[in-house]
Amino acid sequence: MKKTWLLVVVAAMMLVVAACGKEEATPSDVDGNSSAAPALLTLETDASYNADTKQLSATVSMTNPNEEPVKVTFNSSQRFQLTVMNGETTVFDYGSEYMFTESIIEETWEPGETKVFDEVFPLTLESGEYTVDFVSLAQVEGAPEMAATDQKALSVEAVEAPPAEEPAEEPSEEPSEEPSEEPKDESSEQPVQTDGAFSDVSIKRNGNLIEVAGYTNVEEFEWSVSDGHNVFAQGASQPTAGGFTFGVLLDEEPTSGQSLFLEMTPIGGDVASFRVQ
Repeated sequence: MKKTWLLVVVAAMMLVVAACGKEEATPSDVDGNSSAAPALLTLETDASYNADTKQLSATVSMTNPNEEPVKVTFNSSQRFQLTVMNGETTVFDYGSEYMFTESIIEETWEPGETKVFDEVFPLTLESGEYTVDFVSLAQVEGAPEMAATDQKALSVEAVEAPPAEEPAEEPSEEPSEEPSEEPKDESSEQPVQTDGAFSDVSIKRNGNLIEVAGYTNVEEFEWSVSDGHNVFAQGASQPTAGGFTFGVLLDEEPTSGQSLFLEMTPIGGDVASFRVQ
């Protein structure tokens, strides 16, 4: 009988020891900590409206409040949602009225890191009271599937009408001024010139275009336009029935007051020089 009670006591003690061993094997007790989920990004916002330019300005700040880096994901290029409400009526919906890239954006935010997003929206709002609702679209890995939100009140005042313009003064009966001279033609034309084998040479210049005409008994001649040092253009011409015409297009228009000269030289003959301006 005594042996039976002794066996019962020993078995009970073994069960207690086994139970204690299982409790000591709990990972959370061994490690001394538990795996707490990270917090969502905090959200701070501001909104203002300029009735003169008809623009809504929004500023959204997101901060990682965790003491460890967190992985943040955005499912598109839109970082936040913004809705302007007039009572129960939606007057502006950022997500519906704008287009965004569908590429997934993954970022690692350091502890305490803050990012600021500024947007300006062209928007016409009548005078009155509005509310601007913000929703963060950031997803923090391991955090609860929730969204950080914020709301701002927005008051729009009517734009004051500009003052009425004063009536224009009646024109005086003073005699009108004499009409100004008509603008002169930009082209310059000099009297016909004769030199060497070339006679009755007329030269017209308009900007960087020079038109030349005249008479000669030579079959072919070379020409050039220069300021006496630098050559601006050159070429050759073959007269027809004793007459010749050709145009000279300068690479750039000469400076005001710069003297130009046209030189024409028959093949194997002497140079004839004519003043352009």
